[in-house]
Amino acid sequence: MNPACDIPATRWVGGRRNAMPESLSQVIATIVASRLLCVCASMPRMVTRSRVIRSITGLPGALIPSAWVAGLLIVIVGFTGSLVLVLPAAQSAGLTPAQLGSWAWAICVGSGVATLLLSLVYKQPVLTAWSTPGLALLGTALAQYRLSEAVGAYIAVGAVVALLGISGLFERVVRVIPQPVALAVLAGLLLKYGLALFTSLAENPLAVAAIIATYLLLRRLGMRVPMAGALLVGFGAAWALGLLDLSGVRLELTTPVFVWPEFTPRALVGLGLPLLVLALASQDLPGFAVMRAAGYTPPVKGSLIVTGLISVLLAPALNHGQTLAAITAAIGNSPEAHPDPQQRYGAAVVAGALKIILGLFGATVMGLLVALPSAVVAALAGLALSGTILSCLTNSFAEPKHRDSALWALLVTASGVQFFGIGSAFWGFVAGVLVNRLLERER
Repeated sequence: MNPACDIPATRWVGGRRNAMPESLSQVIATIVASRLLCVCASMPRMVTRSRVIRSITGLPGALIPSAWVAGLLIVIVGFTGSLVLVLPAAQSAGLTPAQLGSWAWAICVGSGVATLLLSLVYKQPVLTAWSTPGLALLGTALAQYRLSEAVGAYIAVGAVVALLGISGLFERVVRVIPQPVALAVLAGLLLKYGLALFTSLAENPLAVAAIIATYLLLRRLGMRVPMAGALLVGFGAAWALGLLDLSGVRLELTTPVFVWPEFTPRALVGLGLPLLVLALASQDLPGFAVMRAAGYTPPVKGSLIVTGLISVLLAPALNHGQTLAAITAAIGNSPEAHPDPQQRYGAAVVAGALKIILGLFGATVMGLLVALPSAVVAALAGLALSGTILSCLTNSFAEPKHRDSALWALLVTASGVQFFGIGSAFWGFVAGVLVNRLLERER
């Protein structure tokens, strides 16, 4: 028998292994996890070993200087543009420094491993990331749930993503919710960060004004990563004003902190379902589209299986979900990364390796961000998301037939309203889909 199919129902409590879970939800979760591993272990191999060997032996030709530059650029964009969003979500939920470092460790290492694995297996620039829309959601919703409930939702989402990859139902599921509605919900979640940019200006005008001016100037000069300059100026301004506290920053390897999951209906619906839809519609779908536009046939099934399983495995370390990269995928898939499309996977390999290295020092990276004043962090987050907010608003209202449903989804989500303990993102999806169905019938 395949050992993956013979997994006993066990759990860890206080470091001890107990024979049976206490609740039905834990029994179901154990069965689902064991069946998922069983199916994946018994699947035919999607690629031959020889292809992986060819990818590895071909790396010297793929790792030309432009590939190294593109890989480094991918990491800089990812870290300066979205990793900073972990901080407000963690602070709102009251996470400890150890838990914050574990979160950064899990998403960075998970993303790096998934990128390396998929790029070498398929010899394509398959770039993965952590769910940026998920971070925006958690910034408003994480404090409403126990951390164990959030981990349970993360595991459930990862399992569903992997099952969608196995079943091939990805595109059918995504079509249930119109893309403009999904983008409007994301815009509603991100509005608070955009508005915080200006409230932070009132709180610390000198530092924030310097950050905004630097960002706009670098954009005017055509710099590809203006956020990197804004981040450096943020640190410089905080230091000059005597507001930078580096006393708690130490260069050391991160020890992950594991949280035992708890599966509750309110967290699965209010947190898990929005996380799933945002990941699929706002990152996975655009990520595959970028690869197709570059002339590749993206490995949809393999990508969903790998990112889903890694999300499940690292969820107890507070990984909120791995997805396909959307924005940084354009960097790795462009001719600037490598003129030969067959060798372009080298940039993804560089990015994956760098993410793993930086992830191992996740606590140090997050310690640097914690050392910044809250106003500076809010300004950096607002600037980092300004382009995404603009893109979401533009695309969600682009088609006249979807404008009403997008507006309802945006307003409900931005309101922060809760019903039955379920957050506004879920109700934004519900309102958007219902209005879309109602008005589509009228038309």
